[in-house]
Amino acid sequence: MIDVINSNILKASGLFLLAFCIYAPLEGQTIKPLKGVNTAYDEHHPVLAPNGDLFFSVGFHPENSGGPTDYGDVWMSSRDKKGDWSKPQRVPSLSTSGNDVVVGFPDPISILVYHEGNGRPQGIHQYSKFGSEWNYLRPLNMGNFRNNSKHFGGRLSQDGKTLILSINSFGTFGNEDLYVSFLISEGKWSSPLNLGEVVNSFGQEQTPYLSEDQKILYFSSNTSGKNRGKDIFYSERLDDSWTNWTDPKPLKFANSMGTEMSYMLLDATDSMAVFSTTQNSEGFGDLMTVKFEAIIPSNLLAQNPEDKTDEEENIQLSNLSEVEEALSETMEQQEDLLVVIEEQSLENEVDTLLEKVESISKPGDEIGIIRVLDAASMEEIPHKITLIGERGNRMDLEDQQDLAEALESNQWSSIFVSSKGFIPKELAPETWENLEDQVLLMQPAAAGASIVLNSIQFNRGTADFADAVSIQVLDQLVTFLKENESLKIRLEGHTDNAGDPVLNKDLSLKRASKIRGYLTLNGVEFERIRISGWGGTRPIADNSTEEGRIQNRRVEMMIEG
Repeated sequence: MIDVINSNILKASGLFLLAFCIYAPLEGQTIKPLKGVNTAYDEHHPVLAPNGDLFFSVGFHPENSGGPTDYGDVWMSSRDKKGDWSKPQRVPSLSTSGNDVVVGFPDPISILVYHEGNGRPQGIHQYSKFGSEWNYLRPLNMGNFRNNSKHFGGRLSQDGKTLILSINSFGTFGNEDLYVSFLISEGKWSSPLNLGEVVNSFGQEQTPYLSEDQKILYFSSNTSGKNRGKDIFYSERLDDSWTNWTDPKPLKFANSMGTEMSYMLLDATDSMAVFSTTQNSEGFGDLMTVKFEAIIPSNLLAQNPEDKTDEEENIQLSNLSEVEEALSETMEQQEDLLVVIEEQSLENEVDTLLEKVESISKPGDEIGIIRVLDAASMEEIPHKITLIGERGNRMDLEDQQDLAEALESNQWSSIFVSSKGFIPKELAPETWENLEDQVLLMQPAAAGASIVLNSIQFNRGTADFADAVSIQVLDQLVTFLKENESLKIRLEGHTDNAGDPVLNKDLSLKRASKIRGYLTLNGVEFERIRISGWGGTRPIADNSTEEGRIQNRRVEMMIEG
């Protein structure tokens, strides 16, 4: 039986009642409202930001730019360490008096938003975040893009190179159809291509979402009939044409007699999905969570044993006989080895005990604790430790005992160690655990000291930050510069030697400038940061190998005084 919480919710001043109690009974599945996020208005089309914030549209809210008749402004909510969501806040800089829908995040400080045509031209537009505000950058060039509908849905793939759209446009089979557009170059995309008549119907296909491998497409459609609203379906892409799909099938969970839309993966760790649901196609929606239905592509599914031929069965029986013989031989060998292993095991236990005794024999030493020392004086210094994950999540730690427990989860990609007056250090967890003599040396932040900002990555050929980890490392540099107010630094950009030297020099300067821009917009004085771009003229590794070229594509931070 589905456990539906808050089953009677009054929306829009009592005009619409969400009848969640009519969900079909599905054993073991729990559908819950996204606590703290839903209002009395129409929540729909959620998109998860790289830092974990949830952006979505709220329709017909009196605080919207267009008032209570506005189909949707952009709103957002943040999740705290306990997993609770904050009260939604409208984002005025991303909203117009028309329908506004977040499509995705090309990088941690950029966002794509669809605008209906009121205040901004109809289409998808890019914004960049400087400080705490979103600033308009440009419209995307998408060829013959046009939407003849008041409704829009669309999401950016996880690699940032594919847009799946729900629009009423050229070649539609009904109302809103599903289309695909591909990244050509920065700011330029291909004209939308209809996905074909297998997934598109005479009805409405809306709010598409692609799996990470871009093989499974989730979307909503009202083709079921039977007095139902829209249901959530999935279909598998069978080749590289983007027009060859399997027949859509409804999800087992989430669908009801009402309208379900905007399905997407919310939390990969807990395998949870978020979607919107309402009583019927004209009701207001709430955001709900349910177990995410991950569909395995057919090429990864094991062959059904019932489909095997007689010849295959005979081959399997022959192989089984060979395996049994080999297994018998192996068992005999293992018996012979058992005595040797037991003898070695006893010796190893004695050696291990001796090592432990030796390791604790020195007064004041603690097993597993790394000593952080001043590289000049070799004296211990107070320090802070921050863990950074691949998705840009972070954890500030009080002591190293907490660090040992946190590293057991294997979700952290780097350890950031900082101390006032010293150059911060970033290490991989395995590097931390294998530090020689359990000692980490910190370099004083004096003139001439430098650090390579390895974890600040850029999209190839651009000055756009590539991931959320880059932003977290930048935030650590902001803290470092604020704690050491008298320091002045120089940021030096470098590339490999491939391509036009003039363009490489310009790119290296733009990347250094991009970092300076982020630092200054977060409170570091502009006068404290100088920049230079050297292109490929100052390599630190061999450009004839890919490993060397990766090392040469870098930004260095130097202390000037």
